[in-house]
Amino acid sequence: MSYVHRKVVGVDVIELDESIDLYSVPELKKFCKELLKKESKRIVFNMEKLKFIDSSGLGMLVNLSHECKQTDVGLKLASMSVEAERTFSLTKMQNNFEIFPTVNEAIRSFG
Repeated sequence: MSYVHRKVVGVDVIELDESIDLYSVPELKKFCKELLKKESKRIVFNMEKLKFIDSSGLGMLVNLSHECKQTDVGLKLASMSVEAERTFSLTKMQNNFEIFPTVNEAIRSFG
């Protein structure tokens, strides 16, 4: 499994494993689509353990972000590892997401 899911004060927190790649994306994508069907309105990805993300992982996050914006779902990234920060910086993806230093700060930002 490429993630762990928990609910924190009405927010779906998804803790990503060390790698999000071509092999793990389908399962994570399916889970996220199920969350959206259940009318989840707040999602935070905890990226603290993420060491590697490939283009399919980035693509999945971009597509999910777009879908969330269309359905008025809040999507935030938190606790980015150094490796994840580097990847997001190199690909200029950090401007496409709300990114917070900690999961708690991301949760509080929902208000």
